[in-house]
Amino acid sequence: MKKIFKVISIIGILFSLNASASNELSKKQISEIEKLPIFTGSGMKVLKAFADDQFYLLRVNIQENIQELALTNDKKHLIAGKIYNANTGEEMTIPNDVSILEGKEALTYGTGKDVYYLFTDPECPYCKKFESYFENIKNDVKLKIFFFPLSFHKNAIPLTRFILDKKNNNDRVKALLNVTVDSEEFKNKKFTAAQEESLDKLIDANMKLAEELGVRGTPALYDIDGKSLSWVTVLQRYGVEVK
Repeated sequence: MKKIFKVISIIGILFSLNASASNELSKKQISEIEKLPIFTGSGMKVLKAFADDQFYLLRVNIQENIQELALTNDKKHLIAGKIYNANTGEEMTIPNDVSILEGKEALTYGTGKDVYYLFTDPECPYCKKFESYFENIKNDVKLKIFFFPLSFHKNAIPLTRFILDKKNNNDRVKALLNVTVDSEEFKNKKFTAAQEESLDKLIDANMKLAEELGVRGTPALYDIDGKSLSWVTVLQRYGVEVK
């Protein structure tokens, strides 16, 4: 690799930055970035880019793997890792257009005024951990919930089908929070091929939305401005101690 351009792989960097990038780059500006040696001939494609006072924050497609990278303003260093605000501890991320999610949620939870968008997997242990605190924040938030069953969870899609088959929001919420692979009602539930096809279309629609936002794991949580958030951080906002 040419000396003028280095890639630094790190777990995290602390800087006194704005909590999120603010100025979106034009297609022309993105094209200029893609002319840098590391991008030329590599197959990497910049999908979206924002400028901060010290970095360009890039969402990059690397052989069908979507990642967020930071390019220093002098364009000499590309950083693979997370960048945090040293004052607030918040991660610097590319804001997402969450308007594409409106009215497409699989279910909602909570009666509060603060809206969040959550992508979850019913077999994900971290998702279940987050769900165990839902009761603590139900009066403060409204969670608009979507499904993103992960491929390595063999029961994620069957569990998602079971939840989506419920005919109203309350029943879907109950199923999400209470039904596991060991539940008799889940083990005994049978679907026809036509029912599975119909439910899988709903799952695919959720997953396509996730892909548009660059979701790579669960739980994935966004606020109304499209900022990616840690579920622990959100709970702490409402005075909930995570154990």
